[in-house]
Amino acid sequence: MAGNKKPRKKYRPRHTDGVELPINIRYSAKSEYNLQMIPHTELDNMLAGTANEFSLGAINFRINWGYVMSGETFDNPEVREAMEKALQACRSIIARYHRIGKVGCTGEEFRHVGDGLRYTDDMQKASTRREQLAAVQIVDAVVDLSLIHI
Repeated sequence: MAGNKKPRKKYRPRHTDGVELPINIRYSAKSEYNLQMIPHTELDNMLAGTANEFSLGAINFRINWGYVMSGETFDNPEVREAMEKALQACRSIIARYHRIGKVGCTGEEFRHVGDGLRYTDDMQKASTRREQLAAVQIVDAVVDLSLIHI
């Protein structure tokens, strides 16, 4: 007879449905890619004339997030200036949308927003999830994203 008379319990893995990753674990490569590419795709849609309110929301949030990151986490005057230009371009795009009801941008606005998105991508790669979360919370608390009715 075996020394252990208790039967072994069956292995039951924990289910993590609906549970977020801990803050110290980095995003997956696919998530990083999606966070970066969705705003770029929406900017291309804006240039093509197929942009909508979702496009405005995605671009506006990403630029605001990058603006906060450039001031709170990274202290680079060149990046901060580029993010201010991108933020101003977003404001003028939204104002035009409210005036005429169409989403579009000028060439200069497109260039400024594109530069801002590229800087934001670089900041995302160089920052931790904790820093990113802090910036998102600031954007959520301070920025009025209800300018766009999604």
